[in-house]
Amino acid sequence: MLQLRMRPTMRRVLSVLGVAVCLASAGPAAATKYAGAFMENGGGARALAMGGAFTAVADDPSTTFWNPAGLAGSENRELLLMHAERFGDLIDRDFVAYNQPVEWNIFGGESSGFGVTVIRLGIDDIPFTDHLRDQLDVNGDGQVDDPELQGLLNLQDQIEYKSNQEFALMFSYGERVGDWRLGGTLKFIRQSVGDYSSFGLGADVAVLRPRLWKSLDFGMKFQDLTTTYLSWSTGRNELIVPALVPGFAWNEPVPDWNMRFTLATSFETRFEDRQLADQYSLGAMSTNVHLGGEVAFSERVFLRAGVDSGWDAEHLTAGAGFIFDPLTVDYAYAGDTLDIDEITHRISLSARF
Repeated sequence: MLQLRMRPTMRRVLSVLGVAVCLASAGPAAATKYAGAFMENGGGARALAMGGAFTAVADDPSTTFWNPAGLAGSENRELLLMHAERFGDLIDRDFVAYNQPVEWNIFGGESSGFGVTVIRLGIDDIPFTDHLRDQLDVNGDGQVDDPELQGLLNLQDQIEYKSNQEFALMFSYGERVGDWRLGGTLKFIRQSVGDYSSFGLGADVAVLRPRLWKSLDFGMKFQDLTTTYLSWSTGRNELIVPALVPGFAWNEPVPDWNMRFTLATSFETRFEDRQLADQYSLGAMSTNVHLGGEVAFSERVFLRAGVDSGWDAEHLTAGAGFIFDPLTVDYAYAGDTLDIDEITHRISLSARF
């Protein structure tokens, strides 16, 4: 593979993209680890500040990603916006979620809500050099050796720069049926790396049960339940295998102090043999534990903290939120919870109307 001189972090990112291009150029294959990984970690600074333990909380616009069953509790039209940058401004990621209550009930329940989510990840100015292989292969052995790479310095003006764009468009619905809330999401995925592109289709199904026992709420998300297919223009097919995300949340109001305490946890469980890439693993099954808490003061000011997929300092999260009707501003800090050798900061803005 041809290489350029660049910062270590940038080299790591572009190396991953290079692997993606090579995979896309290959023939048909089975399930691929980390396919569609740009959708992981969802969106919303509140959820990140709580360590991603949001499956059983699911009560703000980001619930369209974390647990669509939470849409059954929608009371207003809400819009959430979040923009994040990684490795400086090398990678841009956007998360937009909109939800609203609706009057129709598919399952004959009491209340329901509908939501739309867009997730975008973009990387520009990726150097492509495969078309220079014949010029660099001086000895004609079909491989570009390290000494031959020096010739790249004389071909700088022939390097092509392309972009990577990944989009997910999600339509979600949630409905309250008795004590339970049921929800689902239909996902459309579009990815492009240089001249290669893919299209995918998948679905999530979720449930939410407030006050399963006293003040304990229960939630469960069956992610990519149908197995999400990604079909590349090269003829290669990738699969995003199903994942299971159960969660619990305990809400304890303190009326005398006009406060509320929430403690939440969720267990992101996958079955694609991630092994040491995840926190715990047993055979092909692996699990990441998310734990978070929130303290609300007069339901106007919020302090949050958590741990995301680990117990070291780099997995600690924290944040705060402020409501200025009709706006809500949330901030989240996290260590290297995204495993990108970079501290994470996120700000999300939501509005009710």
